[in-house]
Amino acid sequence: MNVLKLVGWIALGGLLLGGAIGGALYVQYRQRKKNATPGPTPSKPPRDTSDAKTPSTPARAPTEPARNQARCRTLRRDEIGANLIADIDDMFADGWPPTPEAIDDLKPGDVIVFGVESEPTEDFDLPKQELVSASVLSVGKTEVRGRVIGPVAHADHHGNSAGHGLYVGSLVEVPRPHVMVVARLKPDPEMPKTGYGSKGDPARVFVPNYGKEPYKVHPSTVYDLELPYRTEELGWTPSRENVKYAQIGDEGLRQQIMFTEASIRGPYSLTLLDDDPKEGIVFVGKWDFVIAE
Repeated sequence: MNVLKLVGWIALGGLLLGGAIGGALYVQYRQRKKNATPGPTPSKPPRDTSDAKTPSTPARAPTEPARNQARCRTLRRDEIGANLIADIDDMFADGWPPTPEAIDDLKPGDVIVFGVESEPTEDFDLPKQELVSASVLSVGKTEVRGRVIGPVAHADHHGNSAGHGLYVGSLVEVPRPHVMVVARLKPDPEMPKTGYGSKGDPARVFVPNYGKEPYKVHPSTVYDLELPYRTEELGWTPSRENVKYAQIGDEGLRQQIMFTEASIRGPYSLTLLDDDPKEGIVFVGKWDFVIAE
């Protein structure tokens, strides 16, 4: 049986063994709603918004290392630690690594798993290995291009351990010999088919930054925007037409979006305005981004 077909029957979430393996698991939609914690309501909106839902507490943004920028290298099978090898062996037995034919058969949206090792720095001298998953964008003669999907455990420097710097949404080019596992994701029956949550859990939640340091975002990655308040007359004003984004859906004071791969990279902003019948056009919030590869 073709390795891709064999592995495709296995939910990639099974790779999350002991927290060491980056899975292709989306956080279940219902569980996230159940655990959401209400936060503060906006102060003095321009009109009565008593029907608006209270915003949930924004997720903490990953902190970028202040010194010694995290870097990593991808690993061959013989370079991966014995503990991670044992975990994959238990899950896939002789079904890994994939054959060249299985890699050739990969389609956009399929998943690959590869090993990375962080590079020690002056301040963080202990390297960390992790198996990371990525959603396939394209397959080349020498590498597979994809975007990292969560969860990721060792992106940041911590203690004396060096982080590898691969965050959810990061673009990766994995040499074909370094691809450890290939898989085809099964639909999650708990996820809605359309609307909010239909593309998975957001990588980050952004509050309006009003011209402060822009948020770094990646295409094909789900993000949530936390609105100060919501009315029926809200309208979005983009700063550039050559950036394409999809409004996946909304829930309460959150608007879920995703930038497409066709978007031009660079600075970009979204401004939210309220067409108040009494006050006229009211400024609600602004989100400044830098769209990265």
